[in-house]
Amino acid sequence: MLPQGPPLSPSLSPKKRGLFSDGDQDPSAKQVRMCNPEFLEAFRKFESGKGFIDIAALASALEFVKLGIEAGTQHSLLHRPFQASTCCWLLARFGSHNRLALQEWCELMDYLSNLKTIFLEVDSNRSGAVEFAELHHAFQLFGVNLDPAMIAEVGGSYDTDKDGTLEFDEFVQMRLEWDYYIAAWDVKTQGADRIAPQQLLQVLEEIKQSLEPLGAILGAHSGTATAINGVVFSSMFGVHRPFHISTCERLIIRFGQGSLYLTFEQFCSMMIFLKEMKAAFSSLDSKGCGSLDLPELCTAFWRAGINFPEGLILQIGKTFDRDNSGGIEFDEFIQMTAEWHEMWKLQECFSPNITADELQRLMGSVRVIYEVIDECVQTLRPFSINTCRWLIAKFGTCQVGERFAQRLSFLEFLQLVQFLKECYVTFTSFDSNRVGSLSADHLGGVLAAFGLSLSPEAVDNIRLSYDVDRSNRLCFDEFLQMFLEVQLYDQCFSSREQNPAILTPFNAMRPVLGQSFGTAGSNSGLFGIGYRRQLYTQFSECFGSPPQRSQRPDYNKNAVSIFGAGGIVHSLLPGAQNLEFHAGNLEP
Repeated sequence: MLPQGPPLSPSLSPKKRGLFSDGDQDPSAKQVRMCNPEFLEAFRKFESGKGFIDIAALASALEFVKLGIEAGTQHSLLHRPFQASTCCWLLARFGSHNRLALQEWCELMDYLSNLKTIFLEVDSNRSGAVEFAELHHAFQLFGVNLDPAMIAEVGGSYDTDKDGTLEFDEFVQMRLEWDYYIAAWDVKTQGADRIAPQQLLQVLEEIKQSLEPLGAILGAHSGTATAINGVVFSSMFGVHRPFHISTCERLIIRFGQGSLYLTFEQFCSMMIFLKEMKAAFSSLDSKGCGSLDLPELCTAFWRAGINFPEGLILQIGKTFDRDNSGGIEFDEFIQMTAEWHEMWKLQECFSPNITADELQRLMGSVRVIYEVIDECVQTLRPFSINTCRWLIAKFGTCQVGERFAQRLSFLEFLQLVQFLKECYVTFTSFDSNRVGSLSADHLGGVLAAFGLSLSPEAVDNIRLSYDVDRSNRLCFDEFLQMFLEVQLYDQCFSSREQNPAILTPFNAMRPVLGQSFGTAGSNSGLFGIGYRRQLYTQFSECFGSPPQRSQRPDYNKNAVSIFGAGGIVHSLLPGAQNLEFHAGNLEP
């Protein structure tokens, strides 16, 4: 449980400068500003004998001091009254009990006066509004070098009239929100330039706690329902649900570029993402319970800009619905989108297809299947080119004249990545020592899980057949190639079960084998468990002796060889893609 201290005050931040700098904090100078007669007059006019200004009167009070705010400016800063959402932000920042006493009102006005100075500096072309290019430059001066497109996303989230610029009240709201993010970072890092998952968890919880007053005000004020969607606060789903540490790990994997630490710049990118995902999630969570059913999940993905096919989204969602409740909670949604948002951005790499060589290079930037083990991000070694060929053969579309698929489309790539993720889960479930590879003992358990009960000698020969680097263990890419061949082997079984007379790899080259299986099937009338047990027995016998790499069978177009010399199956599948496998190698 995280320590529960008082909410962070944005004024605590020691590193603010440039875009996020504070005004002159000299006590004497500040006291003079606080006694501004215009501020005092506005307060007396709108406190209406109550001794405070509430949310209903705040916009009018700000409009009353319009001339004071705009003094010395070329253009009007207040083309319209402050938006209700901006007033809520100001009240949450400076007020107490949803109202402003005189001192708090003067603090608010002093803050706006400082922002006016910053706004005019950022508005370099003196247009009276901050363009997104100007905002990008302001972030750079602050020391945050975000991509211009990302800055446009930041500005767009506050640009309520969608004119491509930030007017003063929109600029004020942006600054108020980011004050909280920066303050949380500064307090938890204590001057460090990066944070680990546990620190990120604390930063996020501090942000949620600090923004709790805002959530209460926005929730109670009519006309701000949309504004609350992108805000992360403690009671955003009725009850306080802390983020899970695995969510922070997934966010750091997504934004930390392979490191288990997050820099401030990466933290800023992460907060932009988190805000967008919260808005997409809350727009569909009409009951505010913090859960989406699977059909709603599809819409949430699309609103978040991840335009995956519905079937793939449902498949992804089911893997995260660990309690089989049919619902995805916000924490799970963040983990999902953190993993898959970057996949959508890889679409530009497809024009419209990629080859095995291109897939091999691309897999180096795919972080969906990375995990955090012993406080380190466990990455995968590069896949072999042969494993990539296998993957394309499985998921690609065979073109005219091809014996097997040799190129992969983007949508096929997405299915491939989901398959890899599921395989990696199986792989790590047997990797009990978490060393990233499987011994012969572990491999036997994996094969048994897929219905192959083999002798220890056969299992060890299988391991030798795929242990390319001779490490006496199978790494994930070696395991993956074995798994793909086992699936093909099972596909051969299925073809034979459905029609014992059909030309299959088993009766094409081994007529005795085909006859015995066919006879067994015809006598029993079933091609189920007994049939597969016979095939698995034969499979075990095939691997019952050590592989002889010098012995190669006489391959031909319709042949199959089941042997322990580096590959399970060499075949031409009837009615399917033409596949030819040479000692475990998929050769064009």
